[in-house]
Amino acid sequence: MADYPQLCPLFEELDRHHREARPAQFRAPDGPARSEGLIRGLIEGRDSTILVACRREGPVGLAVLIERQVPPSMVRPPRRIVEVDNLVVTVVCRGQGIGTALLRAAETWARERRAETLELGVHEFNAGAVGFYQSWGMETDLRRMRKSLAGGW
Repeated sequence: MADYPQLCPLFEELDRHHREARPAQFRAPDGPARSEGLIRGLIEGRDSTILVACRREGPVGLAVLIERQVPPSMVRPPRRIVEVDNLVVTVVCRGQGIGTALLRAAETWARERRAETLELGVHEFNAGAVGFYQSWGMETDLRRMRKSLAGGW
């Protein structure tokens, strides 16, 4: 929690990227990018953690990990997954292996928890992130599509 004030700008950088690409879908929060209570819950939670990459100047990247139990259905067995809920490396430090180090640590954390898969969601507009995750060996499993109906009533 001592790093909380330095983590907020990383979350804000991530959120700003989404707001700029999809302003109708994302908005600026009233206050910090993530509340102190939310961050505390992720750090102290049994099924979550925040990995932080630091340099001398402080945190330069982070990954939020959440373990999920997917219940069985009529056609699928139960599964244990770890989801990378957020991953961000500050713009000035990209391309220096920090994202790779965070994903490597995420994979280790997931394996220690005996997860079957490491999963994440990435927006189609974020071509750089899509390419990065593909280079890491991740593949598209499900494509979620949408059609805006705003103003069409």
